Amino acid sequence: MPSETTHRHPLLLKPPESIQLTLFEPVRDFRRYRNPDGSKGRSWTGFTPADPGYADFLVDRARDVAVVRGWNRCTIKRVKCGLMILSALHQPFERIKATTVHALSRDIDAPAVHLIDMLDDLDILLDDAPDPLEQLVRAHLARLPEQIRVEVTAYFDVLRNGAPRRRPRSPHTVDIHLRLIVPFTAEYCAPRYSTLRQVTPEDITDWLAKRNNVQREIVALRDMFKTLKSQRLIFADPARRIRPGNTLVNPPTPVAGDQLKQVARAAAESPALRVVVALAGIHALFPHEIRMLQDSDIELSTGRLRRGEVSRPLDDFTAEAIRKYRRYRDARWPDSANPHLLLTQQTAKKKSPVSDFWLKRLFKGLPATVDSLRQDRVLEEAIAAGPDPLRISTMFNLSAQASLRYTRAASPAGTETTTG
Repeated sequence: MPSETTHRHPLLLKPPESIQLTLFEPVRDFRRYRNPDGSKGRSWTGFTPADPGYADFLVDRARDVAVVRGWNRCTIKRVKCGLMILSALHQPFERIKATTVHALSRDIDAPAVHLIDMLDDLDILLDDAPDPLEQLVRAHLARLPEQIRVEVTAYFDVLRNGAPRRRPRSPHTVDIHLRLIVPFTAEYCAPRYSTLRQVTPEDITDWLAKRNNVQREIVALRDMFKTLKSQRLIFADPARRIRPGNTLVNPPTPVAGDQLKQVARAAAESPALRVVVALAGIHALFPHEIRMLQDSDIELSTGRLRRGEVSRPLDDFTAEAIRKYRRYRDARWPDSANPHLLLTQQTAKKKSPVSDFWLKRLFKGLPATVDSLRQDRVLEEAIAAGPDPLRISTMFNLSAQASLRYTRAASPAGTETTTG
């Protein structure tokens, strides 16, 4: 896979001795550059770069990036249009706001994602764009009563940014907790209370009795109330004594043999599906782990798959599936610099992973999902290995509680199993 290198231009080696500070900067409005029919403009006619040499450097850099990332001629032309306009509105070395690029792309046919990526690579981007995760949190919490919204917002601030003796959580974890907590606060608490200080253990028990995803909701609610108490936003933790318990909730179920055969037939026709089936059905990787898996995490020469800090052996089926997929991927996107194993037409030109929607769509019309294959694999191992949650935890990088869920389901009577 070609490597991306940073080219230096003589202009970049001679930064100006002084920079004129901006007293105030009005919002950029590019609507007048739209076409007469209202469509996006496609020309930089009328824009004169402040420094033609600097503008030429930006365009040359765009061509270099285009070769590495496999941009087509249309994309190169659109990026050039955006760069010429931006170089006319800014002095050399002046940082360009991300919001300005987005405003430009709304009225000029210039791809904001590619432009921002280039400006960031050249260290001339001022990323003032709103945090999409923060916007998502605020949108979900907007309908809550004011005091409850303040309390839940404080929890998510800790979740995202960390606190003393607590590390920040990943955006994926924040998104999961958001979807688990908002229903309780919006549907149960909001009609009854003005603050989460009024919530009782009975309220939580009553809510969970009607829910399907009980164990995950308990974990999320316990974490929220524990955090709010540590931040002194509530007086008592109503979820402290509420635990998932010893009864099996939503036990994992095996995928039927005829369903597995149907998935196998579909995988034989799709290199991408074949890899996903192998990673989920043999190595029990979570969907987000499959999406984030990088090409460098797989070493076919040594037959190893790196999963976080753990390296595990690759079986022949998975190794061959990855080998065939790489051939397919390299033939379709030979110039892509994306470090991830799985690519799409969109991500091949970027560095981002495939989307969760794309991964789910691979299984459209099939009787199984990525997660059902993963659970089937863990359950199979739990049945074969016997009541040994420690083995399951170590082998599949699961928590103690998650491992017990599988060993209980695998035991003949479904009883709780423990290790000495």
